[in-house]
Amino acid sequence: MAITPENLQAIVQILCKLLRDSEEPRIRAKAALSLGKLGIESVIPELDRAASTDPDIQVRLSAIDALVLIAQPELIAIMTEPSNNQPTFHINRVGNINTGDVNVERDMVGIQYNYTFPEPKQAEAVGQVSQVIQDIRQQNPQASEIQIVDIIEGELVTMRQNEPQKWQGWIDVLSVVFAGGVEAIKIVAPALGIPIEIAKRLYEIYDRNRDRLPGN
Repeated sequence: MAITPENLQAIVQILCKLLRDSEEPRIRAKAALSLGKLGIESVIPELDRAASTDPDIQVRLSAIDALVLIAQPELIAIMTEPSNNQPTFHINRVGNINTGDVNVERDMVGIQYNYTFPEPKQAEAVGQVSQVIQDIRQQNPQASEIQIVDIIEGELVTMRQNEPQKWQGWIDVLSVVFAGGVEAIKIVAPALGIPIEIAKRLYEIYDRNRDRLPGN
């Protein structure tokens, strides 16, 4: 039996109420993901509220994933729009990485922040990382996908040593990109324009770096 618009509206209202009022974080998280799977744009404000203010981190992450599910058809368009809030990599100083027979020129990364946190939405964060990957490809046209990730890892190491605040900012961006954990890789990889295996490598780099955050 087909679901009528009235029935669908009732389902959405029930899920929104559970997301707002349930005392059980697991139920709130399930409600958030269910709203995302329905793909109804009218629930975005409710999910945005949960992603920003819910006291339970898993509920916030589930709300972020739900927002991505709703936004997925427009994700590429969002990523290609210039963002006033996007930190930029300036690839303009020396360094090099040797990988097999290929010598990849690698430059020191600097980041300029034009925004302050709270954290960006996942689509925006994915766009920021995607732009970095594109910039490195342009600067190093002979580099393989693995070498590009090596460059990113090397720059994060340098940044952590020399510019820890900016390093932490980029780890915060990656935390939004990989908010869904390992399961998010299947969604994130196509959005970043990289193979799933390379996205897994990037996740591992992020995971190692977040362990070095203060308090961990």
